[in-house]
Amino acid sequence: MKTKKRIKNKSANNLGKEVLPSEKWLVSFKNPNNTRSVVPRVVIRQFYAQGYYEAYDIIRTYAEKLALEIIWFKEKRNCSHLLMSKKFPQLESICVYCNRIFNELEPIPCLQEDCIHTFCSKNCLANHIRLRHKWTK
Repeated sequence: MKTKKRIKNKSANNLGKEVLPSEKWLVSFKNPNNTRSVVPRVVIRQFYAQGYYEAYDIIRTYAEKLALEIIWFKEKRNCSHLLMSKKFPQLESICVYCNRIFNELEPIPCLQEDCIHTFCSKNCLANHIRLRHKWTK
């Protein structure tokens, strides 16, 4: 009897909360501290957020951490068809082998055709192949 009442109370409490689905967002950064070139480097990344304020919080934190300048950010579905059809790197990726957060323009994919994992370094890729796919060099 008590468990049925608890379940009803929990479901009644959840009805009042609004669940927002995560949307894919695009953000464009400019790196003004680029020492390799006179022209600042512009980078576009994608990430998931539930709304405008969460998206702003994510990119603002990321930009402050890496000393980048935010040019613009938008929901991907509201962008032009040229940006919608492209696949951009994630804002921050997690290496499957060492669990570090890394940010590379081109993460290193696994060499096995059916494996979808990405890695931060060639060392992590080699260890993954040795342990997961049991290849020996």
